[in-house]
Amino acid sequence: MKKSVYISNFLLILLAFSCGQNSSENELNGNWREIENEYSTWHFYPDSLVLKLPGEFDKKTVWKANKSEIELELCTKYWKSDSLGEPVGFPIDTISKVLINYELSRNKDSLFGTAKNFYGVHKFSMLKTKNYSEYLNRKFGIKFTLPKSDSTELIKVDPIYGLKIFISSANDQLIGKTELSNSLNNLENDIKSFKDQLETFFGPKDWRIQKFYLSVYADEKITDSIITTNLSVTTKSDFFINNDIPRPPNDTMAIRIYRMYANKENNKPEFRNAKRIKTIANTVYN
Repeated sequence: MKKSVYISNFLLILLAFSCGQNSSENELNGNWREIENEYSTWHFYPDSLVLKLPGEFDKKTVWKANKSEIELELCTKYWKSDSLGEPVGFPIDTISKVLINYELSRNKDSLFGTAKNFYGVHKFSMLKTKNYSEYLNRKFGIKFTLPKSDSTELIKVDPIYGLKIFISSANDQLIGKTELSNSLNNLENDIKSFKDQLETFFGPKDWRIQKFYLSVYADEKITDSIITTNLSVTTKSDFFINNDIPRPPNDTMAIRIYRMYANKENNKPEFRNAKRIKTIANTVYN
């Protein structure tokens, strides 16, 4: 008897939340990830919105929406300025109202928005997905199912240093692309471009650039040997040992390749579980 009462009460709570939302808000409920920045996620709940933004603590707030606008409030820091425009004193907590004009795709799983507050205007787009792998499938237009494993060979890798490679197959044909190109034919240039991005972010000749690796999202039917065969590349280098002694022109270092595996960690892009696989590719870290 008690069990049926608990179930009835639970259903009433769900009904209350459902009735409290309009049809537009119901369409937004779920997990969204920004296309331009995969580290930014928006999870719309019936009673709240949880924002996870790069370099910031999670933010939880209330929200409401109609078919074209989303309204929410965010707590931000505000500094008073002196006559020269320099910040003075201690930051003051203030509530910033944000208005987002948006459109949904026909399938209600893509959002295109323009956010406005006193900081200015920000255009962005998001995908509504169940998990991180589905997000990658849709963003890069290649379908794959990651292999599963509880092997002790799996390690945690930082995605910041990994150039994403996607490999799958269809009609007995191999399909491969990188996050920068629609095929693997431009792999050498893509590696250079990705390292240039790291150098821009960390600074020229920063030792962290040496942590570069290929981050392979391959379908479970793709063997490690197929990955190795298709990722053979050699690039030139002007890398300096200890920022002082130039490495000999013909000296190379084996490129690191990590294969991604399906697990709970892959829902969180901060760290991903992977297995290092053998390689016949060579490169030097620029």
